[in-house]
Amino acid sequence: MLLTTVWILLAVFIFLADIFIPTGVADGMLYVALVLVGLLSGNRRLIMGGAILGTLLIIVGFFLSPSGGELWKVLLNRFLSIFTLWMTAILCLLQNRSEKELAATHLNMEERVIDRTLQLNEANRLLQQESAFVQLHKDIAVASNETRKVTDTFQYCLRRICNHAGWPVGHLYLVDKNAKSPLVSSTIWHLDNLDQFETFRAISEATAFDPGIGLPGRVLESGKPAWIIDVTQDPNFPRAKLSHNIGVKAGFAFPILIREEVVGIMEFFSEEAAEPKDELLEIMAHIGALLGRVIERQRAEQEDRNSREQLLNLYHRLEMIQEEERTRIAREIHDELAQVLTALKLEISLLKKKLGDQAPALEKNAEMLLGLVDQTIPAVKELIHDLRPPILDDFGLQETISWQGKEFERRTGIHCDLDLNLMNSEIDSARTTAMFRIFQETLNNVVRHAHARHVKVSLEDASNMLTLRVEDDGIGIDSKHLLNGKSLGIMGMRERAKVWGGQVDFQSEPQKGTTVVVQITRS
Repeated sequence: MLLTTVWILLAVFIFLADIFIPTGVADGMLYVALVLVGLLSGNRRLIMGGAILGTLLIIVGFFLSPSGGELWKVLLNRFLSIFTLWMTAILCLLQNRSEKELAATHLNMEERVIDRTLQLNEANRLLQQESAFVQLHKDIAVASNETRKVTDTFQYCLRRICNHAGWPVGHLYLVDKNAKSPLVSSTIWHLDNLDQFETFRAISEATAFDPGIGLPGRVLESGKPAWIIDVTQDPNFPRAKLSHNIGVKAGFAFPILIREEVVGIMEFFSEEAAEPKDELLEIMAHIGALLGRVIERQRAEQEDRNSREQLLNLYHRLEMIQEEERTRIAREIHDELAQVLTALKLEISLLKKKLGDQAPALEKNAEMLLGLVDQTIPAVKELIHDLRPPILDDFGLQETISWQGKEFERRTGIHCDLDLNLMNSEIDSARTTAMFRIFQETLNNVVRHAHARHVKVSLEDASNMLTLRVEDDGIGIDSKHLLNGKSLGIMGMRERAKVWGGQVDFQSEPQKGTTVVVQITRS
């Protein structure tokens, strides 16, 4: 507006000067200033207007200006002024167009720079988001494959996901097919503020869900992640109706899967309402599959423990049956065969006396039969002791160990040093039998493998634990032999001890002997 006013005043001033100055002096060259003012304003209309108005005023000035100078010169000057005016106008128009094109180009460049900057910022945000997702996925994968406790793994994952999402509440529901409502709350939580969310925690732990009911129920039914913008406004969120203010608003949950089976639900909550984030739900779906490995591993370990326990119970039962059968056979041998042999010896002795000198050949045969019976009776007694030593039932563990050690020394010639210090001899028959059989197997191993000259045996009772220690000075046992699991004798010793909450340990060095330490609980 200011330049337009200047432009008008300048035109008036030049025109007045032109009509008051003789034509030989004034030639209209000053009208170029109108074009230049138009260029300065950047207005093409003012440039063209300055050229047109200047041309008209130059012509009008020719007629209104006082005469002076030669006519042809005056006309030539006026023509040159008009020519100069239009050339200036054309140049100014070109300059103005160039400036506008340059300004447009500059503006376009600025817009492109701004747009590219926004694109780069968005790409950087997406890259950071993707990196955060990748790191979250990696952390969860590592935690899922570690051998830590299942509860510790889920606790870590809840905390890690809450930190990633910036949400203060994380909770785990587990599927129990035997429960009235299959979705049962666990006590595994992540809470940024225990006091702030105590009401919501109490309500959640007291609430179980059926498929399709509540946020966890929706996920159980669909097998896919779900999002609620505001749980207080959602008609299918029963927990919001149980308290005036449960302290949470937005929530999302995802299934923990073993293949297609939903075995658990993880849910997370924010203090404010929030729109769904599809990329977050997508990564949660992958994480749910990872966490399924944790429960799958727990199931496998539980099945393995159950199998081991069943096998251990079966082994225990077989051992009991075996001991019962040994006892029965020993009793039958003692009650029947031993009595028969004793009666047979008596009858042969009487027959021998009756034969006297009347039948020397028959008397000799009777003498031979009597010798065979005498040889058989000790063998039968030894067989009875091997099957089930009567001392085991009559006198208990300490006396049985003492007797077995002396018998071992008598049969093998290996010196056996006994140090038995049971403070309380009242040990049940099953534990007494288990410890005695392990002791028998230990002595058998000494005879077969150790090449020992001396064995030291100690038995003590401390801290509700029976401890039997057998040391020999033999050639020792190769550690590979102890670990390869092919030695049925060693395996049997360990299984017998394990039945009673105990263990069998071997300490051995080449040419330095072997120490076997057996421990079982008293009760």
